[in-house]
Amino acid sequence: MTAINSPCINVCRMQGNLCLGCYRTLDEIADWSQMSDAEKKQVLGKVANRSASAVENSAVVQVVQKKTG
Repeated sequence: MTAINSPCINVCRMQGNLCLGCYRTLDEIADWSQMSDAEKKQVLGKVANRSASAVENSAVVQVVQKKTG
């Protein structure tokens, strides 16, 4: 069976309870090594959604700044 790698990219910067590098919560980071593969896959799904939302939000901010700048 193939191991599920951590999404950590060694850019550990927290904003609230969320790492801006890997988009995991503090609990998800702390629990990763003890999680089952199913739990890790679930977290990776959440990470993908959080990352996509961050990109969308960033694009919206850039458009607003362009219009008001």
